[in-house]
Amino acid sequence: MATLEQECQEHVSRLRAALIDLYDSVGADPASPQDVSRKFRINKTLTWNIAKLLEASDGLAAVPHVPGGASIEKIIQATGAQGASSKLQTQVREAARDFERMIEVHVGDRATLDLIIDGMGPNGSLGLEQSRKRAFLGNSGIYGVQAKSSMMSVFLAPNPDDPEQIDMVMLRGIVGLRRLRPTVRIPIFRLRQWSKDGQKIGSSTWSPIEPGASDPFLTEFNRPNLPEIEAVHADDGVDYVLVPGPIGNRGAVDLFYCDMLRAGASRYSTPDDKTGEFGLTLTVPTRNLVFDLVVHRDLAFALDAEAIVYAFFFASGQREGDWDEASRLPIRNEPVEIAGSPPAVATPLVPRYPELHQYVHDQLGWSADEFRGIRYSLPYMPIGSSAVLRFDLPERP
Repeated sequence: MATLEQECQEHVSRLRAALIDLYDSVGADPASPQDVSRKFRINKTLTWNIAKLLEASDGLAAVPHVPGGASIEKIIQATGAQGASSKLQTQVREAARDFERMIEVHVGDRATLDLIIDGMGPNGSLGLEQSRKRAFLGNSGIYGVQAKSSMMSVFLAPNPDDPEQIDMVMLRGIVGLRRLRPTVRIPIFRLRQWSKDGQKIGSSTWSPIEPGASDPFLTEFNRPNLPEIEAVHADDGVDYVLVPGPIGNRGAVDLFYCDMLRAGASRYSTPDDKTGEFGLTLTVPTRNLVFDLVVHRDLAFALDAEAIVYAFFFASGQREGDWDEASRLPIRNEPVEIAGSPPAVATPLVPRYPELHQYVHDQLGWSADEFRGIRYSLPYMPIGSSAVLRFDLPERP
């Protein structure tokens, strides 16, 4: 029995072929939707969708551009008035009806089909693009809070006293954070630690990067000032919770947080632990994610990291190591190299970002030109999901 994907490909291909024949018969150029709109007096949004339908790389990619039955009939009538044969008109009409019938049999309605196709991620798609954007708007209203950008930069360097161990710095930030309801109470940073070989990494081993600071928030970079934040401790980490306060732009803030761990992990693989990974769990609806991995040249192996997005953090209840692979989301973009050494990290999504990176280097006594980096970015990352950068650890020489 044919699958939904196979039948979708088949019926869309039939409809595309019938529309191409119909357009050819009246001299309509699908690559010029504005000309078609003017010549045949058809809505330009409709002719644009037809153009996208006919130019799509495959049937699944074309589905979002397939017009509804009423719009298809407008195309048929307009081309008929210009001399298109009844045979060609019938071919288009029947192909469109068969497509609608396929939707009814498999999923019931067009809206559900669009969600399924979005999750399949046709060629050229990052995956779940429409669903992620809709979720951002919906979750902003539901949770009463949103942000322009969330960021995390992970810095790795050999420990100066024991080069087999890695020093780690976590720089986190949230830009343009604003409440949409005054009663909002939500974690903005959720910190968890884990290790596949059972190594316990307690939250108390991490320390603020600012000398003498009582907490890891970077007072120099937060603006306009640090709102009231409550630290809620758990057995496996800590949540920093935004408490009720003013709404909208008048209460908007940029917050940055940075802590470090000296000699936090081995740079070499073991029989039980062959990979290193860092993850960011999104707790606030956010338009843009910026996730950088910046490593010393002696740890260049980490730059081959792959990016994975999981729907839930430790969904299987594991605190030490195993992600629930069943919750992996069909999002397919990969990290890209950040040019330069030191990496040219500037982005309009994060204010004073190069200064933040230089501040980290200065505090750790590192030379920035000994570091390279990669960046993973994703618009509208789903709330509650976790982006993970994972890399293979080398064997001990």
